[in-house]
Amino acid sequence: MNVLITGGSGLLGSAISLYFKDYFNVTSTYTAHKVIIDGCKSAYLDITDAKATAELINKIKPKFILHTAALVGINICEKETALAYNINVTGTKNIVNAAKSANAKTIYISTDYVFDGKKGMYKESDEANPINYYGKTKFEGERLIEINNNVIVRTSIYGWNIVPGKKSFSAWIIDELSNNKQINVFSDQFNSMMLANDCAEFFKEIVDKDLSGIINIASSEKISKYDFAVKLAEIFNLDKELINPVKNRDVVGYEKRPLDVSLDITKSKRWLKTKATKANEEINKMKDLKDKGYLNNFKVV
Repeated sequence: MNVLITGGSGLLGSAISLYFKDYFNVTSTYTAHKVIIDGCKSAYLDITDAKATAELINKIKPKFILHTAALVGINICEKETALAYNINVTGTKNIVNAAKSANAKTIYISTDYVFDGKKGMYKESDEANPINYYGKTKFEGERLIEINNNVIVRTSIYGWNIVPGKKSFSAWIIDELSNNKQINVFSDQFNSMMLANDCAEFFKEIVDKDLSGIINIASSEKISKYDFAVKLAEIFNLDKELINPVKNRDVVGYEKRPLDVSLDITKSKRWLKTKATKANEEINKMKDLKDKGYLNNFKVV
């Protein structure tokens, strides 16, 4: 079965591509950074180009399209609003239209940032109310999806970026502490981040079961960013005393950062056999991946 994964050079797209290659014929796309992934085909794709998007999808004829490509992050989306809209909304529209024409199912990867963070432990049925431009563009992308025929996955991830110079939240913490630098981390921001490689296993089951609708995929526990950073330091044998807890309100632009976007995974537990784990288990797996040469599966050219 043919599967197309957009954003193959990204944190989640690369993890899904590598995991899926043992089960499907995977084509993984890139734009700015050409990436060769063991066992996968690579293809250049600018999702903001409707014609090129349709041509590639018609050529590959995928049964499933996992749309992970996005402009991610609060700061860059606030500064580059036109670019964020073009990639996250127009690009998604092009994917959805081409997929529909090719009779392919779209699995759209959304974010916990579609919520305002006022209550936490959000269910799929809770009303979205993004407070930053990144969340707004991702929610606009959600609204393009026909959920009776496709899938919207809300998640939050961390792990190993394969493109040099790009750092996830977890990789940034590891790098800074490895260089004996002090870092400030929010003690009053909560989420339920999942290791990208674990997330890939959930997507495999979603494909296998041909599910439709909205589903949260996340860690089994709610945790503050500060506590997560401390666990990361402990497992990677780094100095946790270098981590300073700070409050959201004490940082410029605090009003754009939702305080609690943790996700309720009751529906995931009901729909899927794959089980979410806690931060300690996932961080140990992250370390194990690095020790076993995970990044050697990718080549950026």
